[in-house]
Amino acid sequence: MALRPITVTQLNDYIARVFDSDTLLMNVAVTGEISNLKYHSSGHVYFSLNDENSKVNCFLPSSYVKNLSYELGDGLEITASGKVNVYRRGGYYSLFVRNIQVAGEGNLSMAFQLMKEKLEKEGLFDPAHKRPIPAFPHKIGILTSSTGAAVKDIVKIIRSKNELVDILIFPVQVQGEGAALNIAETLKFVNDNYDDIDTLIVGRGGGSQEDLWAFNEEVLARAIYNSRIPVISAVGHEIDFSISDFVADLRAETPTAAADIAVPDIGELVEKLNKFSDEMLIHLKNKLSLGELRTKKALNQLKSDLEMLLLSRSNEIEKLKLILEQNDPHRIMERGYTVIESEGRVIRTPEELKDGEYDIVFRSGKVRVKIENV
Repeated sequence: MALRPITVTQLNDYIARVFDSDTLLMNVAVTGEISNLKYHSSGHVYFSLNDENSKVNCFLPSSYVKNLSYELGDGLEITASGKVNVYRRGGYYSLFVRNIQVAGEGNLSMAFQLMKEKLEKEGLFDPAHKRPIPAFPHKIGILTSSTGAAVKDIVKIIRSKNELVDILIFPVQVQGEGAALNIAETLKFVNDNYDDIDTLIVGRGGGSQEDLWAFNEEVLARAIYNSRIPVISAVGHEIDFSISDFVADLRAETPTAAADIAVPDIGELVEKLNKFSDEMLIHLKNKLSLGELRTKKALNQLKSDLEMLLLSRSNEIEKLKLILEQNDPHRIMERGYTVIESEGRVIRTPEELKDGEYDIVFRSGKVRVKIENV
């Protein structure tokens, strides 16, 4: 007996019902390599998932895109979780993706590089945006796990160097699903509610690449970039680099290194101040000694100059004295010369003589004479 024919729509509807009733297809996880990746203007993402022999079309709705922990790219091997949908009008099925996971060192490194290139193009790593870490903070905020070794190490280092700074600890989830969002939201909360915090340390201790992945997610990178408070990123060990390191104002190789960077060492400052004080005292003493030497030299030079001036003036006075003595009329009179005066006026020529009285002045006295005829 021949089967009764059905329409195409009825066939596709039936297949859709079969798919919807299959518990495996309603919640399936498929591993493969991404190809034909396309970001639609609507925000949805379309791509194919491939293995050596086959491929399946995938659809990632925009509502799930914002929650992605990884930047997607062709060639990236992922595990996509979701349900299988039948597109009735087109007559084909696709994987409706709810979540994506990346595993394996090579795949994680590729996802890391894809995210790094994306954010770098947007300018999130621009050095011009980075702010200096305050040299003398009054209050420091720490965003890390409250139970990990990192927070204990950070507090221990800070307290050993500086007992004046206040420390506020903001416990956050540092790995696993939702960790990046939790850190980002806490970072925003601190910025919005703590105006007196000078520096933030964001990070955690060491772990595998998967353990540290929260610090490679876009949501946290943007939160660090938008932070009003300067951020020190301290994730893992010296060899570990995260997206947070690139976008933060400063990267520390480890959490303990971040603590060392964040505060000045009071003991070292006191030692430097004492050394500076001693150097200043020595410098002042040297300046005073040099000043005394210069003053003494100047005084000696002044004394020498005055002595030379006095000697010069004394010699001049002696010369003038000799000239005066040589030209003293009394000394001339000692040689037998006399002077004729009339009422105190010296008679210099015979023509000045007239009848009358005159004084003839000698060295030892004078004689009054009268001229009756010239």
